[in-house]
Amino acid sequence: MREHKQNRNAGAGAAGAGEGHALSVTEPGAVIDRLGPVLAHRLFSAGRTAQIHDLGNRAARAALDQLRQVLGELGEVEGRVVLAIAADLLSINDVRIIVDPQAMGPVLYLIDEMKKRKVEEIDFAPEVGAGELGAFLKIFFAEPSGEDVFGGLARDLSAAGVVNIRLTEWIERVKYLRDAKVNRQEVREESNKAMARAVMFMGEIVRAIEQRRPVQLPKANRIAQQMADIIRTDETVLVGLASIKDYDEYTFAHSVNVSVFSMLIADRLRMHKNDVSQIGVAALFHDVGKTHIPHTLLNKPDSLSTDEWKLMERHPVLGVLELSRARSLRAMVDPLFVSLEHHLLFNGGGYPGKPGPWELHPYVHIVTLADVFDAMTTPRVYRKHTLTPDSALRFIAAKSGDLFDPLIVKVFVRAMGVYPVGTVVELDNGQRAVVTRQNEHCRMLHRPIVSLLGENGPTGEQVDLSEQVGGAGGDATDYRRTIVRSLHDRRYEARKADCFIAR
Repeated sequence: MREHKQNRNAGAGAAGAGEGHALSVTEPGAVIDRLGPVLAHRLFSAGRTAQIHDLGNRAARAALDQLRQVLGELGEVEGRVVLAIAADLLSINDVRIIVDPQAMGPVLYLIDEMKKRKVEEIDFAPEVGAGELGAFLKIFFAEPSGEDVFGGLARDLSAAGVVNIRLTEWIERVKYLRDAKVNRQEVREESNKAMARAVMFMGEIVRAIEQRRPVQLPKANRIAQQMADIIRTDETVLVGLASIKDYDEYTFAHSVNVSVFSMLIADRLRMHKNDVSQIGVAALFHDVGKTHIPHTLLNKPDSLSTDEWKLMERHPVLGVLELSRARSLRAMVDPLFVSLEHHLLFNGGGYPGKPGPWELHPYVHIVTLADVFDAMTTPRVYRKHTLTPDSALRFIAAKSGDLFDPLIVKVFVRAMGVYPVGTVVELDNGQRAVVTRQNEHCRMLHRPIVSLLGENGPTGEQVDLSEQVGGAGGDATDYRRTIVRSLHDRRYEARKADCFIAR
């Protein structure tokens, strides 16, 4: 938790977060120092008043107006206002709220109420209006009931049309990973759990569609929030798991992989955590329209006929129709646009054709790149050549500014390294290895850390390919080991999986 921070607009700022802002570093923090206790007190007062009086009551309106006023003042400087609890402290945008002991009552009350509802963060967007804020106060501060407290709260807010106030579920284990010294075994276990939950969830989505039931957005939000927390801690294992190609579960795993890569890009763009998880949700649903395409067509080994292509090109629109059946259409806006536009390219090509100067949704270029990368690196019956991860990155880099947004390409390549995590490589001594971690030094992106592979799986020996025979001062060419080439062979899938799967 920091004492001061720079201006942060909602998900914005992606291209140069932390650079070139007109405000000084200390100004936003100073505003929070001044207004933080005021926000806590007014949220406490408005919440209590909303439970006693109807929202049309004079006292309720006055409390609501005062709350909106302080949110507006904070929003002018900070953009989004994120109220969060960590280690029994209350913060706004990572700046701790410090109050006199005599004024601790509202702060302690808010911490207790958030914990009672399993809420870690309350994210107020600048667009939140009086109606939404009032509905939020009525629902949030009502006495919680049921076993799934957070899920019920999220559903009630969604049903009430509250879309500009987002909640992040308290996930104790992942929070521990983020706040304490990182234990890689713990990260591996949490990554495995999150990935398994996400793949199972996609299976549930397919079954729900087959049974004509609407998709469940609250559960998708919780899964994406957990993965976003892990990515902020250490994305290595999630990326490694996404590199394992499960041929029997491709339909489900592909959407999860695209979600992981999309959130990785969003995190490297310095988007706020809620925006990172939101893009993760949109990516999970990006291909939902393919559930209406026959399996024989999806897995046809030969080229598609003209009529078959026309049907295939309908899946973005079919996805929109399916997602539009959700209970809260307003909360489904991002997935709707991503489903519709994820095959539209940076140069204006792709399908379905966009009308005139139509501006693509800001998430689309991210999801499109992640979708193409995972598709190119996954063997399919209809694809003659499957690219190794490093070859796929080179193709994407070559198409920067044409098929893909140059900024997104730059961020993705930098995040993945020359040899992405999960790439099976051959070393100059003939040994096989799998890339398990990128080198922290940007000049050594082509020399990652690898785990050696034996006949039955990882040998347990890791090699840092940046190590030199003569130490740091040795000849630049005298490295202990060097990658000769990358490999794409199904024989290595089971062996490399043991580098990332928690047994």
